[in-house]
Amino acid sequence: MPSTTAQKEFPHFYDWKEQVEDQYPDYKKADEVHDVVRAKLSEIETDLKYKTQYSTTHDAALGILNELKLRFESGGVLGKKEKRFAENYLGMWDPEEELMENLEASLEVLRAAKRATFRKIVELEDQVPKLKADEERTRKLYVMESEKLKVIYNELRKKHEAVEEEAVAAQAEEEEE
Repeated sequence: MPSTTAQKEFPHFYDWKEQVEDQYPDYKKADEVHDVVRAKLSEIETDLKYKTQYSTTHDAALGILNELKLRFESGGVLGKKEKRFAENYLGMWDPEEELMENLEASLEVLRAAKRATFRKIVELEDQVPKLKADEERTRKLYVMESEKLKVIYNELRKKHEAVEEEAVAAQAEEEEE
């Protein structure tokens, strides 16, 4: 009489590894450390790409204020409406002179902010090689621990297959009788 109980299939390596990772703390720690380093590297690379690609911070304001400054330096003046607005609402006695005196300071503030962004890009670039080396080191540790689990997995799978073969042989003997 054939057996009606189905043999349980042995899980795939990656499924088995997820089930037993808590039993192997070295593997779990290597996996977690590698994930953290990989995530940090990805974050830095993304931030670096973004800051490099979109470095237009303050560009419009710098351009407008610099153009205004150049106009004043070459003898340009404010219109009547602008002068009246500055006098009435901003309390400026001589708006052209005040603007001329303060434009360079405003431009320098914007330039300093833009330089700070450039410095951040350089800092990020300096971190990338270190993080890549760290990622490579932690990946090697993770692979080494994973290989240890693979050896254990293969031994268990062989034992499972041997038990299955014995069950099939026993079932065949039952059928012959």
